[in-house]
Parts: sequence; structure tokens; C-alpha cells
Amino acid sequence: MNKYLLFLLLPLVFIACRENPERKNANTAAAEENFEMIEQMQWLLGTWVNQNGEEYSQETWSAENDSTFTAYSFVEVNKKKVVFAETMALEQKGENLLLTVAVANQNDKKPVTFKMISLENGQVIFENKNNDFPQRIVYTNSAKDSLHAWIEGTENGEPKKIDFSFSRQ
Repeated sequence: MNKYLLFLLLPLVFIACRENPERKNANTAAAEENFEMIEQMQWLLGTWVNQNGEEYSQETWSAENDSTFTAYSFVEVNKKKVVFAETMALEQKGENLLLTVAVANQNDKKPVTFKMISLENGQVIFENKNNDFPQRIVYTNSAKDSLHAWIEGTENGEPKKIDFSFSRQ
């Protein structure tokens, strides 16, 4: 009787342990689709520079993995003194694309996260209405090898916008 039971159970064990290729393909497809938004931002990768008189700005973006880009940005005057520096992380988490910014000597050195509210035609808009300034960060790639970005919002009750124009290095 035990022999017959073993012969009946053995095929069930093999069937239960066998990998389901349909399930595997569905999981692979879902994983590939997960990073569609950040893949649309590939154009951002690289080093971007702006020389405006004695002021030099640079922003360098790198891909850390399939879901995360990181950047370091700085402004220096007279090729000597850094007057502004920040680090950024662009991460796709599920259906959200998040831009987290940490600026030296601001916000008690705590990072601030902005959520993407629009991504179309080479323009991405991030927003955090609870931040003092800016409340929006916008990146555009309107022409090849150029990057136009701006920050905007209200400061002391007044609308404010600061533009940044870069060329690919």
C-alpha cells in the first residue's frame, strides 16, 4: 500500500515544484515595465555645464541602477569658491517618479522630495507644495545637447522663478 501511495504522490510533487513559465514571463514583463518613467529620463544622464561670466555651473547625472539616477550640482565663482552645492536622487518607486534634493546649508541639511506631476514631450515637472521654496522643479530637453531647468514657487508671498540653462559637456 505504501508503494502505491508513493507512486501517486511523486507526480504531484513534481508538478507542484515545476516552474510555471507563464508566471515567470508575467513577472519579468511587470519588472521591465516598472521603470518606464525613469527610462524616459535617460537624456538627463551626463554632465551639463554653464559658464556665465565669472560664474560656472555644473550638474552631473549618473545611473545607479534601473530605478535610480543620482546627481551632484554646484556653482563656483572665479573658478575658486563653490557658492552652492546640492545632491539629487531621481527614483522611480512603483508608479511614482521622485526627485529628492539635499542642499548644503539649507533645510537643516535634510533632503526634500518632489513628486513628478507631469512627464511629456521632453519636459518633467516635480512638485512639493509644502516646501518653502521652490515648490516646483522643471527639467526640459527642448533641443539636442541642451538642458533648460527652472525652479519656481512663491517666496514671502511673491511669485519667483529662477532659470538654469546648460549645455552637454
